[in-house]
Amino acid sequence: MPPKRGAMGPQRGGPRGAGPPARGGRGAFPSPAGRGGAPSASSSTAGAPSAPRVVPGSHIVSIGVKRPSYGSSGKITTVITNQFELTSECPKIYHYDGLRSVFQSFRIAFCVAFIDHFPTPSSSFAAVGNEEKPTPKPLMFELYQKLKQMHPEIFGSLAFDGRKNLYSSTYLPFPNDRAEYQVQLQEGNSASGKAPKVYRVRFQKTHQEIIPEVLNRFVLGQSSQDNDVTVAINSLNVVLSMFPSENPRYASNARSFFVPDGKKALGLGVTLWNGYFQSVRPTAGKMVVNIDVSTGMMYTPGPLMDICLEVLKKPRGAYHALEYLHENDRKALSKYLNRLKIHTTHNPEMTFKARTLKEVLPTNSIETTFKTEGKTMTVKQYYEETYRKSLNYPKIPCVRLLSGASLPMEICNVFEGQLRARSQPPPELTKEVVEFATKKPGDRLAAIKRSLDALGYGQSPYLRAFQLQVKNEPSRVEARVLPPPTLIYGGKKQLPLTLGAGQWDMAPNKFFVNANVVSGWAVLVCSRQQWWPPAKVNAVAQAFAKGCTDCGIGGMNTQPTIEWADPSSDMKAALERVGATHARKFNKVPSLLVCILPMNGAATIYRGIKHFGDVQHGVATQCMLENKCWDRKSEGPARPSYYANIALKVNAKLGGVNVVASPKDTGNLLGDPNNPVMILGADAIHPPPESQGRPSFTAVVGSLDMHASKYVASCRPQTSKQEIIDDMEEMTKEVLMDYLGYRKQAEGKEGGPKKMIWFRDGVSEGQFQQVIDHEIPKIRGEFPDPLALKIDAKITFVVVGKRHHVRFFPESQSGSDRTGNCLAGTVVEQGVSHPVEFDYYLQSHAGLLGTSRPAHYNVLVDENNLQPDALQQLTYTLCHIYARSTRSVSIPAPTYYADIVCSRSANHYDPKGPFHPDSYEANSSGTKRLEDAKQYFKNVHPTTRRRMYFS
Repeated sequence: MPPKRGAMGPQRGGPRGAGPPARGGRGAFPSPAGRGGAPSASSSTAGAPSAPRVVPGSHIVSIGVKRPSYGSSGKITTVITNQFELTSECPKIYHYDGLRSVFQSFRIAFCVAFIDHFPTPSSSFAAVGNEEKPTPKPLMFELYQKLKQMHPEIFGSLAFDGRKNLYSSTYLPFPNDRAEYQVQLQEGNSASGKAPKVYRVRFQKTHQEIIPEVLNRFVLGQSSQDNDVTVAINSLNVVLSMFPSENPRYASNARSFFVPDGKKALGLGVTLWNGYFQSVRPTAGKMVVNIDVSTGMMYTPGPLMDICLEVLKKPRGAYHALEYLHENDRKALSKYLNRLKIHTTHNPEMTFKARTLKEVLPTNSIETTFKTEGKTMTVKQYYEETYRKSLNYPKIPCVRLLSGASLPMEICNVFEGQLRARSQPPPELTKEVVEFATKKPGDRLAAIKRSLDALGYGQSPYLRAFQLQVKNEPSRVEARVLPPPTLIYGGKKQLPLTLGAGQWDMAPNKFFVNANVVSGWAVLVCSRQQWWPPAKVNAVAQAFAKGCTDCGIGGMNTQPTIEWADPSSDMKAALERVGATHARKFNKVPSLLVCILPMNGAATIYRGIKHFGDVQHGVATQCMLENKCWDRKSEGPARPSYYANIALKVNAKLGGVNVVASPKDTGNLLGDPNNPVMILGADAIHPPPESQGRPSFTAVVGSLDMHASKYVASCRPQTSKQEIIDDMEEMTKEVLMDYLGYRKQAEGKEGGPKKMIWFRDGVSEGQFQQVIDHEIPKIRGEFPDPLALKIDAKITFVVVGKRHHVRFFPESQSGSDRTGNCLAGTVVEQGVSHPVEFDYYLQSHAGLLGTSRPAHYNVLVDENNLQPDALQQLTYTLCHIYARSTRSVSIPAPTYYADIVCSRSANHYDPKGPFHPDSYEANSSGTKRLEDAKQYFKNVHPTTRRRMYFS
């Protein structure tokens, strides 16, 4: 990786000078028994779960709903969590301006100026960092490391966040609480007359003093989460990250550190590293460090030409293939190399100097010119004349640095340890990335325990200086396994489920409401007839029809209309042709179009089919990949279970209902037509990080029936990468109108729901207040004409979190499923929940691969005053009525549906139209692209809208 210049372990120097006299004091937050000795990782092991049931007082202010109580239903068990108790023992507390303080916050005044001609006092300054242009973090870190070398007695064990915040556990004796240092990073060059770079670094103590005692009151539910709590937590995160951040072998990103041990090169310029995530979190009764394993996708190190060949999928050593790059290949390489750190090999004095790439030029070393000392030279001439070396590949394009310099590609080497931050893996490598990152529960827990050594808790002088201890055993906490709901199929036949199983077999039951293929069905084979002859298609059609009929779908004759189409042909014309053929035979268009897709190019064909069916004509479509519906080994149709799973989707798309839950398992919230409850889900999906200006898409789905098993959806484009939903009011109104119409037509009832229970996906903890301020007012009934809608529902709004690092592991084999994960239905509140707010973790699904991730539920609004048991049981029940599966899923069905509707947003655009959300136009502004996205976005057909086309 690019060398961390000046990186060195912290040194414990002499005393830091005078300061206010020391006074005795108690620990900042709950501390372990005993005193004395270096506060390294504690040797004590986690005992029996004993987390207090913290219920905040009436004076406490919270962002969301304050915790009303704790749940009690279900079978009590114990689980291990990847959270390690963090404690502190602070014998001295210093006073400033009458305030007690343990940690003093010092802010580095990095208007860091560098002096062009030090030490001439009258020289002008060039500001490196100011409010308009912050100092780059690598430079800040380099300056700080140099300061530590210069003054270890002062800076030896201070914690620095790499930006502007410096934390000390003792008073720093700066006159007037200010200090200034001059730091020289490089030597000057007397031959060239180049002056050394000297930076002026200023420190000033802030007015805010951090008192970690506030954390003790906060985790005990005695105070609200204010700015003092947030700043204290941030300072602890900085302290914990200091030791691993100074390890030259590690690469870091935010709160994750990646190590080269066990790395795996995948090709295409991608290498995977193992990593460790750490974050200080407050929980009810104690502070903890959440530690998890992670995976870093790194740039492959080595000669730049070799990496370019990998990225372009060219044979290794075939350097001449780089001489004549297609423009698309050049752009692809430029996108890959942008901001990549390299070093050069032509000059031994510059071997370890990091340089940053910008792009691959369209010209080579012979064609690329620049001016030096008044004359124009080519890159080739310059290197041959200056370094007396001939270039081996002068016809390979040059690369341009951010500085503007142009270099021959052959002299560039890529540093090891560079993280491809916020970048998605190439599609062809996704499987290998998942395999590398997947770890069984036991292996993951063992790796987490080993991470304490990698993160250096036992060796960190920073933890020693700040008197922090991290227990070396993960916490054991109380959990409960909720009883699964009783499912109801056709004929009101009840299907009891096994506790913790998370899956079931619906056979021989039929769907709760069977759909009917009224107008028959047709098959379009997107392949040549020689590869899919009539006998083969008929065999698949019969297996498909039998799978649907066995589940209860009516009208599935075994002789559908069949047509073939070349995959590269006009798909709309092919679909119209099969529809016309069916109409000539039966005098009506088909109710269902089944399409068999090839492996290659399936995504493009799929998009055209869905736009045709969902948007243009309102006909249900079902796609099957040829390698899935046909078993090449047996040379026959796939197993019946495959077609049974397809039938789940088909029944919902045709207006049927697959399964409902017994009302008693929802706390009687569902199933009562006289007290209607509407369940809603919402989500926003965003383009990849590297995209520019592509729109985000949002969706709202809402239940129609009293069992909350039948849903409608609304989808809209919005500003790129904006999470807060702008059109929440309009989309909510759309699904409410559908609800009112269905309730009147199908259930013979008037009026809207009395309760609206929302499950909102994708919102981070830092955005909760924005949701409360901007989204919830739009769904409270504050519509332009609320009386006409007759809506006066009480709202419960729950955020569903998936992007977190909390994991649970069964304490014993009896508490695990066959994959070693916790049982489905495991809910955890104590020991991991927020000290003040109403939240819980629920692992609602059975394990499949690796370690299951529980969903984290935060209640932001609860006008219905739902108790934890009722809300948790409802949440778990909704995970069982997902139409596509006979397994409980990881999040409630409406949340899952909202996610699917967002991911299908591209289907709303005509494949042959002037705009597509995945297209990239370098010259198109984000505003213009959003305008185009809204202009060309087409809503689904009215017939499709009333059905679960997204199932």
